[in-house]
Amino acid sequence: MGSQLLAESLDRDSRFKAVSVASTMAATEILSAASTRKPDVAVISADFDGAPKRGLQVGRALHAHSPNIHIVILCEISAREPVIAAFRCGAKGVFCRSQPMAEFCACIERVSRGEIWADQIQAEYLLEAVRGTPSCDGIDSDKVGMLSKREVQVAEGAAQGYSNKQIADQFKLSEHTVKNYLSRVFEKLEVSNRFELLFLLFNEGNGLSSRATGPRASGFGNPIEIYLKAAEEGYAAAQFIVGLAHLEGYGVDKSGRSAYYWLRMAEQNSSAVRQRSRALIENLRAKINPGEIEGLERRIATAAQNDKILASEPLDLFKQRLFSLTDRQAV
Repeated sequence: MGSQLLAESLDRDSRFKAVSVASTMAATEILSAASTRKPDVAVISADFDGAPKRGLQVGRALHAHSPNIHIVILCEISAREPVIAAFRCGAKGVFCRSQPMAEFCACIERVSRGEIWADQIQAEYLLEAVRGTPSCDGIDSDKVGMLSKREVQVAEGAAQGYSNKQIADQFKLSEHTVKNYLSRVFEKLEVSNRFELLFLLFNEGNGLSSRATGPRASGFGNPIEIYLKAAEEGYAAAQFIVGLAHLEGYGVDKSGRSAYYWLRMAEQNSSAVRQRSRALIENLRAKINPGEIEGLERRIATAAQNDKILASEPLDLFKQRLFSLTDRQAV
């Protein structure tokens, strides 16, 4: 009923014509209708067919099937995670249901011309997500400068949590070729694994190297306190780093609970590390008391809602135990 009413509202505006309305159609039927009717714009609810995030799956499939169709995702609330997820799934615009109909019409018109529709807050969410993604862009480093274009692409993919197979599929390479590229990247950057590569790119990309003091790790050290501070400020890459540091006992005391907290925050804030975080979290679930997990989940939900990290335990515990990174090898 809601879809039909929305279509009728658009039809009353001479600028628009609703060519198809889908409320309970399967994704395959939607793709078929898109091919037949060839709309300029598809408006999809994030909670399509009553299933949370189902609309994002439909949007991703439609974007892959018909990239010329511009997609607008309707969200219940204009929160960070759903906004970023919508654009990652191929949306050209994100619109909150609580906004006026006149603005919705303006959104449809602008998106139909190929423009991006996002308000100031949504745009800031996107910028934060981009800034928090490990990248070689803008890094003034002799080591990074030695990398070829393909080596840069592979290095960024590895640091962002993608597997060798995912990187291979993206650039139409074999997994063996990707492995060889990574070996050369590690040699040129003087790191031993993806963990150290993530540290290096985060260091250089955020200008932290010049502020580092104390003992060094693997030749490019920064005290772990720097990463903790960046994690508290909401940088997803730093949250991932701190989570891995606690998981491996690399520069901090090994703590499954602390690793769980920071990896879950990284998962909340960036889908770039979501897959890797999820795998580690599932392993930790079997090792941590269910009651403790419930408590951590409640605090994670509160922190995500407030768009900040709580300044209480386990952060107090982190700060008591932190010390500068040593030269010992990360596992």
